[in-house]
Amino acid sequence: MDISLVLAQIVGIFLVVAGISMAANSKETAAVVEEAAQHKGILWTWGIMALLIGASMVVLNDVWTPGLPLIVTILGWLALVKGVFILFFPRAAGVLYRKCGKSGSMVFWGLVVLIVGLILLYW
Repeated sequence: MDISLVLAQIVGIFLVVAGISMAANSKETAAVVEEAAQHKGILWTWGIMALLIGASMVVLNDVWTPGLPLIVTILGWLALVKGVFILFFPRAAGVLYRKCGKSGSMVFWGLVVLIVGLILLYW
């Protein structure tokens, strides 16, 4: 099986579950994001996780040809950049999380995450 397809399925399942959870539990998700934005340890953990996931995806699938491999590569680079951003600029990341983490916007972001996940699963 192609590594791009495997990564797309793994990330797709994660995004579908996370998107549904974000939309269905918008108030709780907003509270978690707000709390995480205030705690350096949680932000650091999120940064390390994003860095590891992004680095793994980029190393396994750094393909710049159109189609699913390109989408997986872009998602990997976005995760890598997110991890670096959080680790190098934790205060700015906290501010950004607080701005995006309002309970009203969690339904929107949950649906966006869900749609991206479904695209990856059904490509």
